Amino acid sequence: MRTLLSTSIYRKIMLIEFLDRFASWCPTKDVTTYIDCSPKTLLTDIDYINEFWGEYIFVEYSKFQGVRLNNLASNKLANVYALIFQECDEFQFIEKLLYRPNEDADFWINELFMSEASFYRMANNIEGFLENRGLTLERNPFRITAKEERWVRFFYTEYFKEAYGVNDWPFEYTNQQETYCFIMRTSTDFDVSLDDREIQLCSFLLMVSFIRMGQGFFISEEEYDKPDDVIDQVIQYSEPLAKRLLAHSPYSLRERWYKGIGRTVYYEFYAWDNHQQEIRIHDKIETFLTKLSQAVDFPLLEEDKSKIIQQMKSWYLQYNLYPYNQTLLFDNQKRMAREILNVYPTFSAIVSMYLEDIERKKPELWTSIRMHDILVLLVKEWTNLPIQLEQLRKKVSIMIVSNLGKKHAEMLKDFLYSQYGDKVILEVYPSPTLFSDEDDFAILDDYDIVISNNPIEKYHGEHCLIVNNFFSASDRESIYELIVSIQKEASEKRIHQLGIAYFQNAKNIYSFLHEDIAIDA
Repeated sequence: MRTLLSTSIYRKIMLIEFLDRFASWCPTKDVTTYIDCSPKTLLTDIDYINEFWGEYIFVEYSKFQGVRLNNLASNKLANVYALIFQECDEFQFIEKLLYRPNEDADFWINELFMSEASFYRMANNIEGFLENRGLTLERNPFRITAKEERWVRFFYTEYFKEAYGVNDWPFEYTNQQETYCFIMRTSTDFDVSLDDREIQLCSFLLMVSFIRMGQGFFISEEEYDKPDDVIDQVIQYSEPLAKRLLAHSPYSLRERWYKGIGRTVYYEFYAWDNHQQEIRIHDKIETFLTKLSQAVDFPLLEEDKSKIIQQMKSWYLQYNLYPYNQTLLFDNQKRMAREILNVYPTFSAIVSMYLEDIERKKPELWTSIRMHDILVLLVKEWTNLPIQLEQLRKKVSIMIVSNLGKKHAEMLKDFLYSQYGDKVILEVYPSPTLFSDEDDFAILDDYDIVISNNPIEKYHGEHCLIVNNFFSASDRESIYELIVSIQKEASEKRIHQLGIAYFQNAKNIYSFLHEDIAIDA
């Protein structure tokens, strides 16, 4: 979808996403090199972002320090992308095509206030993009179709997810809460567990399906010819609610509407080739979770396991139905997964390795297309998993040295313990520094960090941190950054040491966890 953006808007998105990777200032030269622009253009882009997108994001510029996102003001990236959807002619044309599938070129040229040449240039760009998604832009009338109607419905569901987010409701003729109630009622009857986000996505898919059916776009006749099953009957029981949803819309329920809804919104009940395929994938996902549980030495509750298996099976089936990467412009899960990977790199590596075992011949669904979603799913649904991963981190050893005496060093130790608890191993230098020589200070080399309130003339270790007599805000920040840096280094070393062979055997990982180096950093 980014191929549909103007060069200027695309460059601004690249700038935002690049800066979002850094917690602090980034040198101006690095920024201009990455987004391939001059310093003057960079400043112009920053002014534009702050003026037009400043409600959600703010970019700071310093001649000496560089460029950075203001962390206090820049926590609404998804809203920036929503603005782009609303401001871009290509996106608006795609959205309006859902509601007006029978209009010709003259109508759209007037509707979009475009010249004929500009309109057809835009249509050609959209046509190429849709072809890469398995979709077709028909002309005169202009409409989006596919060889499988559900592809169009999945596409528009993703569009509304990215363009409208969690709070906004794009279907003005229908009640948002009543739509949610319809989904919650039917999913409960089917024993399908949905969180708030999933209820919203199913609601988008439901409304897109109602609209498409109301316009005469149906799934295959073969599906309609099948006898009604239990799921059809359960959905049919909700017909009064469905009619109420559409009462003030231009659409009405078509004959056997419930079949189209059931096989779209609840496609996971119909998309298996056979029962053996379902059992095979279920068992492979369950094995994946068992090995992962053993690797981190932490149990997975049955309720959590059922939810994770349900969601991963749903992704598998959706990919079988619609074998394309569905992200259009902004993958919010990717951003969240990136932070999980940064915080828990070894756990993320283990997840990636084990995912390959689910589908050896075609692992791309798990290791590429859905990797970010799975990382987020595991950390979100696995009760207390972050607590366990924190316990498995390398415990950084810290020696505290003070020229004000042992009691002062113990006070500094107590403060650090109040901040980090069992995440660090704290010790106080046992001898008076006045009488210590180079041989005495040699024991400091056994510790990851040495903290001293005064330079130690006879010790020149790499991780010796000089602090105030009581920790200042700057001291606390430096200590935290050094601890994180050492943990990351240990984690990278662990990944290198284990190698792929270890990741293929949960038992090896399980026993390896009890050695000196912990699993995560």
